[in-house]
Amino acid sequence: MKKRTEKKITSPSIGERKNNLHKIYLIVSVVLGMILAIGMPLFNEPDGQYHYVVSSYMSGLSNDISVYNEKEIGTGIDQQVVSYQQGNYFNTYYLTKIEEMPMSKQPRAGIIPNIKSYNFWGHIIPALGIWIGHKIYPSIGVMVVTARIISVFISSILMFLIIKFSKKGKLVFATLALSPVVLNSFASLSYDSLSFILVAWFMAIVINSLVEQRMRWWRWGELALASGAIYFGAKTNFKVLLLLIPLLVVIYIFPKSYKRISLGFNNIWKNKKWRLLFSVGLLAIIASVAAYLLILHSGLLYSAYRFIINYVVNLRDYLSVSSVFYNLLGSPYPNINYTPAWVSMIWFIVLFVALLSEDKFIRGKLIPVISGITFLLGIVAVYYSFMTYTPTGSPVSNATLVGQMQGLQGRYFTPTLFLLLFVTCHEKFKIKINGQKGVLLFVMSTAIITNVLLLFSTLFGIYYL
Repeated sequence: MKKRTEKKITSPSIGERKNNLHKIYLIVSVVLGMILAIGMPLFNEPDGQYHYVVSSYMSGLSNDISVYNEKEIGTGIDQQVVSYQQGNYFNTYYLTKIEEMPMSKQPRAGIIPNIKSYNFWGHIIPALGIWIGHKIYPSIGVMVVTARIISVFISSILMFLIIKFSKKGKLVFATLALSPVVLNSFASLSYDSLSFILVAWFMAIVINSLVEQRMRWWRWGELALASGAIYFGAKTNFKVLLLLIPLLVVIYIFPKSYKRISLGFNNIWKNKKWRLLFSVGLLAIIASVAAYLLILHSGLLYSAYRFIINYVVNLRDYLSVSSVFYNLLGSPYPNINYTPAWVSMIWFIVLFVALLSEDKFIRGKLIPVISGITFLLGIVAVYYSFMTYTPTGSPVSNATLVGQMQGLQGRYFTPTLFLLLFVTCHEKFKIKINGQKGVLLFVMSTAIITNVLLLFSTLFGIYYL
């Protein structure tokens, strides 16, 4: 009886497991990230050649990638397949030294990043890694892998600190950061990794202020710094998250006004008729704004046609990089990775479980409504950019001719999934999953299996598909 009592006392509690989540995340992220950084083919991330050329330029090592059979600064791993299959991959990419060349002679215009853009700030860590890799050995393989390893360590440590810093939503932060789409971006030269980290930092600050139900003066400084970082260092569509700042200003600087607005909103929400009218009116406003923008941008009828045709007819008979549902969480580059469809499906389940297992900390119905609107605006912003994006090749495919929406990828939406916390963590949202140990095991085991499978299926596709 005594031994059982001692065992019960020394076993970790739910609170202790939550407090140690950032440590568990760091270990899993670094180990899996190292596996991807070393094992994945070069340029396996979307626009991989582009990210390498920009990073090498910023490190002062602009070089001719045609030495490695890359005739253009494009995307994909097609040129590497022959070297893999012939068994001379190591010699070709790790022992062949780079040949430096001026940036002006690179075969892609407008590639030099502006210091005020995310293109510059998102490539600082990869550029540092490229520079260090060149000091080790001046080949593209050594330089890229070194940059990946450094990116994994820095990105994982930053997320470790953010998860530790955040007072709520820790499991969702860890879940999204361990998804194959995000973790593979950490193990790459892509600017997507910095965008994700900056959004996570910003959201952690917002969450902490809502948990504390007050905004200390230094918290405003943190928020200003994170907002500036998102404005300059994150991809353009994530700037929509800055709409949360006016909400915080109203809540904490004008609390009386917020109470009146919140009370009026609650009264509307309690009345079924007013709630229906409010919902219809809100949807009408969003639809009107979207329609107005699309009319100015490309024409409403053409945009509506492209949107409908892409979600009613499957315009491709294989996994496409433009498949939002595949590469939101589960597959960074579907037609390169060849991960099975269930990987993407299970990551939706994992995220859903993680969201429902978090503690409830949101009060007032206005916060989830504003967050939901912000989430929808983030989607509209991306579709607005890609509605008229029609890359052409030679010859133009039938799918492109009939209106296939290309370039639209799930990774543009992944960081905005943090906003779902403000909905599922509302105190009135009654669905709650208990059993924190089981949930944590489910998340971590799924992360391990699917990220290892990402490497296996990618290499399997190179050799056999």
